Amino acid sequence: RASSMVTKGSMSESCSTAYFSLTAAQYAAGDFKTKILENNFVASVRVTGQTDNIAGVKIPVFRQYDTGQEHLENIGLAKGGRKINDCREKFLNLLTILVKLASLQTSFLTMDEALKVTNRRVNALENVTIPRIEKTLSYITSELDELEREDFTRLKKVKDQNVKRA
Repeated sequence: RASSMVTKGSMSESCSTAYFSLTAAQYAAGDFKTKILENNFVASVRVTGQTDNIAGVKIPVFRQYDTGQEHLENIGLAKGGRKINDCREKFLNLLTILVKLASLQTSFLTMDEALKVTNRRVNALENVTIPRIEKTLSYITSELDELEREDFTRLKKVKDQNVKRA
């Protein structure tokens, strides 16, 4: 959980830095959002989902990878290019933190659910299965004791009859 808190703190700071950088880039270069939307870009960063096995629990893990696409050809060529580049870097940093945080959060939720299931199983064992087995063992023990007493009584009668015959 400490890792999650550190990541959440850095996400908050990175988010404010990225949006402040966006404001600075818009001030320097004007509104470049329409120029970005007009172009047909392929994402330069993608996120994949995989699963890791931790103590028998399959946990989803998100990883970020670069596609190798760069799209800075004409954006900010006239003015504000450096601010736009800085803004892009800040948002890439924010994306990295968000992917890490999403991975941690889903891991926590999945582990929490697995822990709840395990606790239910332990409670079922402690409160239902083990007492049932103990009662069965007690019954078997009492039946065996009863059989032993019957055998002892039978053997005693046979011995008494053999002594009377002799």
